[in-house]
Amino acid sequence: MGALVSRALRPLKSFNIENRAHRVISKEKPEVAPRYPSTMEELKRVQEIDPEIDSKLDRKDVELDQRLKDVYVTSYGRPEDDVTKEKREQRPDRPLPQYRGAVPDFDFGLMEPEKVPYGKTTLRHAIDFISAHQVNPEEVTAAKIAYEYKMKEEDIENILKYFKTYEVYVPATKQSPALYAGPTKLREQLYKPKVKEIEDKNNTENENKQAQIKNIPS
Repeated sequence: MGALVSRALRPLKSFNIENRAHRVISKEKPEVAPRYPSTMEELKRVQEIDPEIDSKLDRKDVELDQRLKDVYVTSYGRPEDDVTKEKREQRPDRPLPQYRGAVPDFDFGLMEPEKVPYGKTTLRHAIDFISAHQVNPEEVTAAKIAYEYKMKEEDIENILKYFKTYEVYVPATKQSPALYAGPTKLREQLYKPKVKEIEDKNNTENENKQAQIKNIPS
């Protein structure tokens, strides 16, 4: 519908267009666009500070022009192609990469090294032993982690002190119950059966003791 209306109004818009164009061009001075009140206030303030601001802007500043002429830039470096060629000739056993395809996505956003030097660790290993420590801090101690990953025990203690893995809690709604996920929850799942077994054993022993006490003749 809009295209039809535009096509119908096109002859009216182009009627006598050449004469109207000549009428606008033949004007001695074009009309100045209206200014915002804030712009008028700013111009008035500038003119009060410096009444000759208009003449200064129209007049050529000789000193500024001379300063612009004195400024020049001289490059003493070599072209980038020469530098690249020289580096390639210095290390022929390490050529520049030729693969221009997309870089594959890694698990942690970067490629993990195949060999880890002593005293260092990778992000994957750090997450593993931090999570293991959160699950069982009494068993997975800083000393054992330092011995296994060949790191300083002091560094491991600082890592376990200042870094933790995320634990997610989703509040309950009318449609679903609350969800909680994290190493602490995993620890509860691992130790809950064991704790229940110990409690059942203690209850059985107490019941046996009470039964023995009842059977003792007075």
